[in-house]
Amino acid sequence: MKIIHLSDTHIGHKGLGERFGMIVDDLTRRHPLNPANHLVVHTGDLIHRASADNRNEARALLDRLRGFGYPVLLCPGNHDYGDSLSVGAQAARDFQAAFGDYLFQDGQEGFPSLYLRGDCAFIGLDSSAAELRGPSRLLAEGFLGVAQLSRLNALLDSDQLLGKKIVIFLHHHPFSFGYSVSPDVGDGRLFFNLFAGLTRPFRRLKDAHSFARLVRDRARVLLFGHMHHGLDCSGEAMKYGIPLALDGGSSTCAEAGEDRMRYRIIDLRIMTRETRFLPLPG
Repeated sequence: MKIIHLSDTHIGHKGLGERFGMIVDDLTRRHPLNPANHLVVHTGDLIHRASADNRNEARALLDRLRGFGYPVLLCPGNHDYGDSLSVGAQAARDFQAAFGDYLFQDGQEGFPSLYLRGDCAFIGLDSSAAELRGPSRLLAEGFLGVAQLSRLNALLDSDQLLGKKIVIFLHHHPFSFGYSVSPDVGDGRLFFNLFAGLTRPFRRLKDAHSFARLVRDRARVLLFGHMHHGLDCSGEAMKYGIPLALDGGSSTCAEAGEDRMRYRIIDLRIMTRETRFLPLPG
């Protein structure tokens, strides 16, 4: 089984829908992979802002992937539930209604979601679930919440996961070391970089420590996005007994300064990955 890992496509922002369309073309027409042993995992921020137009555009692109034969799994990001400034309960309901068949499989409701295929179990989480109300809605950086972590713990102990390779995917970055990537001093964004640097220690998955302790020695692969760095975080994850942990970056280059699109293909049988590169349009 192989995973096509996509993340942070931000459809609806500055032509990124067109770029995601190029990725879909690559996977369905130019260099298609065999859907019999591949599936797509998108780790959130599918859209840039919670609007019906953005949801409709994103839905059409995911439907093209699924129409080709790829199973597509999705978890929500903070932009899917709002925008860069806040998330909201109504936007979360709208997103789940629009993409329920990608978020949940076989009539499931709520997170964690579960998809079983062969000897693998894919568990999706909602890393904005506990910050949809109150002050935590602002500058949302992820909060799984006690209830979701409790359900995850019970699921990981369930008989249906015995002997399975566990793949957990969520949007927000669970390791604080990922915030150590610093911008260039002379990139012309001095005040933004100063603000980001000073506040970075406070902008992380709020229950990252509880989550890492809970999944310790119980998952084989951990996939996430949010930071747009595209880092291999396996070194940090190995401290928790998780062999492979990957930040998907932004598949559509939402971050200024990127010179090519990319996505990873992860082989769960031998625990390796390769990267496909696509030129930016124009």
